[in-house]
Amino acid sequence: MRPFEETVSAELAWLLRAGVPPRALRLTVRELVVTRLERGALGGREVSDAVAAAVRAACRLVRELDAPGDVVETVCRAALEAVRGHGGESARWMPEATSAVYAVLDELAREGAAEPAWRLVARRLERW
Repeated sequence: MRPFEETVSAELAWLLRAGVPPRALRLTVRELVVTRLERGALGGREVSDAVAAAVRAACRLVRELDAPGDVVETVCRAALEAVRGHGGESARWMPEATSAVYAVLDELAREGAAEPAWRLVARRLERW
């Protein structure tokens, strides 16, 4: 696990244990992703990696902590909102960030570790 994924996972685990509402999760993920994007030079790879790490962290929490499945959708949307809302250089990498979300969800579904509903998350994001 990469350092950013570990950071997101630890922060989300703490928030979930505290019983915060979904809005707090969304705001936290957005802040974490924006902070990550503000470090150094940005390229499509860095933006995609940040978004993918956030999604992997959420999926891991659902599996390991029995967090509600909708946490994955909340994190996916928040990470993409962070890219879109950050503006500037990172906003032009939105298609790559969206592809990274789909890739992580598909990868986990193929491994059999994902909840079947996670494929539905990808479908709902398409309409977003």
